[in-house]
Amino acid sequence: MRVLVTSEKDIASQTIKHVLVEEYGFKPSERSFEGNPIFSYDDSTILITTQRDMIYCDHLEVFFDADVFIFCSRHRAESAKPALLVHSTGNLGSEASFGGNPNEVSVSAPSLVSAALKRLFKERNDRNLDEFDVSLEVTHHGPTSMKTPLVFVELGSTEEYWVHTEGARAVAAAIMDCVRTPLLSTTAIGFGGTHYASKFNKLVLEKDYNFGHIAPKYAIDGLTHDVVRQMATRTTSESKIAIIDWKGMNAENKANVFPLLEELGLEIIRDKDA
Repeated sequence: MRVLVTSEKDIASQTIKHVLVEEYGFKPSERSFEGNPIFSYDDSTILITTQRDMIYCDHLEVFFDADVFIFCSRHRAESAKPALLVHSTGNLGSEASFGGNPNEVSVSAPSLVSAALKRLFKERNDRNLDEFDVSLEVTHHGPTSMKTPLVFVELGSTEEYWVHTEGARAVAAAIMDCVRTPLLSTTAIGFGGTHYASKFNKLVLEKDYNFGHIAPKYAIDGLTHDVVRQMATRTTSESKIAIIDWKGMNAENKANVFPLLEELGLEIIRDKDA
């Protein structure tokens, strides 16, 4: 079963939920969760609404035996730039200010990340949403501790765009592609670059790579052997390849992370050689 997650506390998720119900045929069932009706798409897909902020939803698998949780989420950014985004979750270091546990990553679903990114680009173009950026984000925030794979698909970046119907339609279309996409795939993990992972976008769109966790330049010097191991193994298909944004990493970054990758037996590939 695939479980789509929305939140009472998330305006964007409620906008996306409205599109899913009105345009994709989700119907209220006889069941509820945290005081909100559960909507059904078919026998294997439901939509739930939690009372919690979604970054604190490590509790969901207590209530749902899911193959994957697909979070329909807002994105917030100081730039206020409208955006359509997708990413895996986790805390790559000792900070856990936005849900989850320190030094822990969730189980990624790389094939769904790729499916969502490709559909978000298509929807941006088809709907003439030229003002919107479309991108992978690196691994960040909670939830982190569940054994069930998860992915966040996001509409950003301010309240003006959290209620943007065409933006929500783009996200809803990407979410429905996540519903239909098989979980198993050949996967890679990424290192380097900025929070918005432009080099890795290109590899997904042009070379059909599937990325689970991505560690940006700002997190690399704090990575531990255990966290890198989690990045490779906490995924629907264990990653054997580490792709490096070569210019998006300095010598100190490389000196820290390359020994960790080698200890774990991961093949190291420069982005230009991928």
